[in-house]
Amino acid sequence: MGISFIGAVQFWIPTAVVCAAVAVWLARRRRGPGLPRPSTMAALGVVAFLNAATAWVLGLSRAGLDLREACERKAGVPLDDAWNAHHYEESQKVFPLHARCDATVDLVPAWINPLIVVLLLLTAVCLCTAVCLGARNVTRRRKKAHV
Repeated sequence: MGISFIGAVQFWIPTAVVCAAVAVWLARRRRGPGLPRPSTMAALGVVAFLNAATAWVLGLSRAGLDLREACERKAGVPLDDAWNAHHYEESQKVFPLHARCDATVDLVPAWINPLIVVLLLLTAVCLCTAVCLGARNVTRRRKKAHV
């Protein structure tokens, strides 16, 4: 059985609470103008990764355990056994997510895969920025210590 909209919202609540808590914590730590701290960027990267993982699990659960039943109930289309047998490898990949009933009907919403890509790119950008800012702070401290 797949996940409904209400189930998706309930599933996303813990991630939203973590995001809100991190946002409040980061707002309180902000001390003035300039670049954010490395810890701030690392926290934002972790939050983006948690959201990407949540979107992946939501996309993975769209078909449920029985693809035939999901196709008939959710899409109103019978499962095309011949097409599914020929493209079975595609539906078993970790990414991109697909749960196809036939050549035209996919149970995974079209926005799931792009959302996962965008959130993973945001994660990478935030973590790379955190590393660069941390390295910058270390070199500044060393210069001040040697001067």
